[in-house]
Amino acid sequence: MISRLAAELRLTSDFNQFRISTPPMSITVSLASAEELPEASAFIFADAPETEREIQIQEFQKTISAGQEGQNQVLLAHEAGLLLGVGILVFSDPATACLWPPFTSRKDCADEILKEMARRIDDSGVSIGQVLIDPAQLHTRRLLTRNGFPHLTNLQFMRHPLSNLPSTESLKEKQIEPVRFDAVQNRQRFLDMLELTHQESHDCPALNQVRTAEESLESHRSSGDSDQAHWYLFQRGETDLGILLLSEHQSDLSWEVVYMGVAPNQRGQGTGSAMIQFGLEQARAHNQSALTLAVDHKNSYAIKIYEELGFVRQNTLSVHARLRSQFPGKKPKFN
Repeated sequence: MISRLAAELRLTSDFNQFRISTPPMSITVSLASAEELPEASAFIFADAPETEREIQIQEFQKTISAGQEGQNQVLLAHEAGLLLGVGILVFSDPATACLWPPFTSRKDCADEILKEMARRIDDSGVSIGQVLIDPAQLHTRRLLTRNGFPHLTNLQFMRHPLSNLPSTESLKEKQIEPVRFDAVQNRQRFLDMLELTHQESHDCPALNQVRTAEESLESHRSSGDSDQAHWYLFQRGETDLGILLLSEHQSDLSWEVVYMGVAPNQRGQGTGSAMIQFGLEQARAHNQSALTLAVDHKNSYAIKIYEELGFVRQNTLSVHARLRSQFPGKKPKFN
């Protein structure tokens, strides 16, 4: 659902056209009712081509209305009864909230919307509230930072076309066996391996300090369209080595590596490469067009391995995030 919203909104919020000066007035931010959603949608897509606008409005309203109560939140900023801006906040899972930069032409309005988003994120108890944005949108990035969403890292997005698969040492040659996820039989093994692979990780290490392994697993489950159908743990004999979580994106006919991790004492032995090669083979066997992933831009070691396997760099996005400082006393309930 998040990727669908991103496509509809096109991640185009920018603040290069802010008014230079605006007299201080009272701006109120409130949750849009069902009756106010059409006006909010029209406001967001006001600059869309006329031939596409109505379709985009309808699709957006359908997506927003499809979530559970309180999951997809549209915030409206008014001044003297006039709609000045719109914000979108989506609680994608019990541990994660995603937001879009406010749709408005006024800095003071954007500030108020982001402050309200921060308050709602804090009250919800999620571990992270995040937004992905073009690194070149400096005005918007400064706006996010001063309102409690500082820069976390940049993500390098990569894609493998599945046309020519690498010929690295296979799992079979390494005597490694893949084990499918089973919520009854091996969920705890997956949680233990997820927590273990977070140790000394170079991929967004700040997240490992604010999310439990269970929260991370649930967050990964909400990515894409396939739930847990393509989750694998890898073992050699009685030893668990690593974990690979794959997800389908049916609209793109592609799969995504939502998480890959190798136990610290197994790194540097080609285990991660063999796991990714297995993922490539699985994606091609299911007639997909590509396998994609995102990696912390500072993780040069992982990027080098991905490139050696045939992945090609695509775009880069900056992550601005509001992180929970410490775990609450109770853990979220998951289905």
